[in-house]
Amino acid sequence: MKRTAIVISVLVGLAYAQDQDPAPKQGKDIWIQDFAAAKAQAKAEKKDLLVDFTGSDWCGWCIKLDNEVFSKPSFQAEAPKHFVLVKLDYPRDESILTEEILKQNAELQSTYSIQGFPTILLMTHEGLVYGQTGYEKGGPEPYNKMLAEMKGKGAGFQAGLAVAMSKQGAERAVAIDDCLKELDPAVVESYHFELMKEVVALDADGKAGLKDKYASRVKQREMRQQLEEAGKELNELIAEDMQAQKGPEALAKLDGVIAEPKSPIHKQLAMFFKGMVTMDVTRDAKAAAALLEAAKAVVPDSPLIQQIDRILPQIKAQGGDGK
Repeated sequence: MKRTAIVISVLVGLAYAQDQDPAPKQGKDIWIQDFAAAKAQAKAEKKDLLVDFTGSDWCGWCIKLDNEVFSKPSFQAEAPKHFVLVKLDYPRDESILTEEILKQNAELQSTYSIQGFPTILLMTHEGLVYGQTGYEKGGPEPYNKMLAEMKGKGAGFQAGLAVAMSKQGAERAVAIDDCLKELDPAVVESYHFELMKEVVALDADGKAGLKDKYASRVKQREMRQQLEEAGKELNELIAEDMQAQKGPEALAKLDGVIAEPKSPIHKQLAMFFKGMVTMDVTRDAKAAAALLEAAKAVVPDSPLIQQIDRILPQIKAQGGDGK
């Protein structure tokens, strides 16, 4: 079952910090838990949102960020001038939150694809992300400066986007590209997929020189989404059998998916799963390596290739190199 756990963690890619003692609750008077209320307040006060996705009672880096930055008077004096502060907590002791907040936080974690803690997002009052950070050493003054710089870029992005929305065709594509340049590329990749897709569609003939810039990025994002969806489906398909130590039954179910996949990505991931389950159940490293090599060939430019390339040497070292 250990190998199956590795499969799941590889696909999800969570990056949680080490356990540490909980930090004392500080500055809670300036933080809001209700996201809808925070958005309404930000709109009324003409401010942006600073949203802290945290694990307050277990995440070491979250605790350091609270202790070194968020609890300090200089942060508490400066940040609320520009942002409505929102704390979305994912504690181990869920009794400290209401059922409504727990549900809200789970939905927001999914909406914003949060995979590690702490994640700090800067957003417009409508929830449009323009900045992302986490723990940074140096204390509150450098952190305030960093936030101010991000807010400046966010203002440029919003102004450019307003201009873009007033245009049509290739001119709109160029204007969208200009406003996306204001943001960190990682933010664009994570939170502005629809704008990238729009640029590709608007510059379908490539005359504006933007289709090639975004097409591969859009394709990669679409494939990652397909992998996430397929991963959830395949985990559910074989989880009960793996927990019951019914490896052959799990392999048979994966064979069924491989025989009639929903898409090439679906087939590729099922072959990847089969390789990992084969290694777990039969310890046949040669067969497992062959399955992973075959999976690579199904969609050669898939984001899964990088994961396979990291795992293959480990399997081959156990006898899967055919020697």
